[in-house]
Amino acid sequence: MIKRLLKLALSIGLLLPVFLNWSCGSRKSTVPENFDLQGHRGAMGLKPENTIPGFIKAAELGVNTIEFDLAVSEDQKLVVSHDPWFRSDICLQPDQSPIPGQQERAFRLYEMPYSEIKRFDCGSLQNPSHPGQKTLPAKKPLMTDAITAVDKHVAPLDRKPVRYNIEIKSNPAWDQSLTPDPETFAKLLLQELSQLQKALDENIFKRVNIQSFDPRPLRAFREIAPNIPIAILTYEVGSVDEHIENFGFLPEIYSPNYGILTPEHIERCRELGIRIIPWTVNRPEDIRNMVELGVSGLITDYPNRFFQLYKREEG
Repeated sequence: MIKRLLKLALSIGLLLPVFLNWSCGSRKSTVPENFDLQGHRGAMGLKPENTIPGFIKAAELGVNTIEFDLAVSEDQKLVVSHDPWFRSDICLQPDQSPIPGQQERAFRLYEMPYSEIKRFDCGSLQNPSHPGQKTLPAKKPLMTDAITAVDKHVAPLDRKPVRYNIEIKSNPAWDQSLTPDPETFAKLLLQELSQLQKALDENIFKRVNIQSFDPRPLRAFREIAPNIPIAILTYEVGSVDEHIENFGFLPEIYSPNYGILTPEHIERCRELGIRIIPWTVNRPEDIRNMVELGVSGLITDYPNRFFQLYKREEG
């Protein structure tokens, strides 16, 4: 019923544009002032992914937002990790022995307390997809520790505080085995952000948005925190309206894979007042094309390439 009503509202234009200063624009040759450059998993093309050193590198380069992923430990703590297990190609066991590739999914974060998780090294192995990445010993941090460390590092710098794009890694096949159920995941995230806000003595909620490929935790989070912006992630070909209908609510941000993005997506975002921030845009020619299409921002493994490209043009 909800999906049918949403589809009807979209088709007859009842959904009024919101966040107009974030809206998509026409094709451009320069970067707009409010462009949101996001470091993917920190700056995983340059430093180990989803680690504090990687986040600090992204912040030093000048990203507006740091994008990262969340898993949950056995003791219900939010751990920064793209996968809810230890990947064999980027992580080593506490004794520095390799993780057998065929057994990596047995190394489940959801079955380990964080005191054990933090003993693994997920920075010393060279990421096979990023041969230029500089390796160093690094652990999977707690979300609260990561945000606190980045904020502390940025505070003395003459720049705005960093924003955080937080991805809930959820999948129906993982429920209760690799991750908690979506409602519990959403509640844990809101709880830890609330605790972090008290510790930092400032409104952290003004500097975060939540995203996921799984509609379920986003619906659950919207139910308990309706004022926090949400991004819907997708890699499937389809229209903006079709993707919104699948999630069941109007998001503040639409984040498709950049390869499926069309001018029609851009125009529909403009009509709905939704920011459009594609992922993961790494090649200079693709970065340039996304900017020219009029996206509101982009997510990249290589923030340095973005700045090299546009500092030359504008400097």
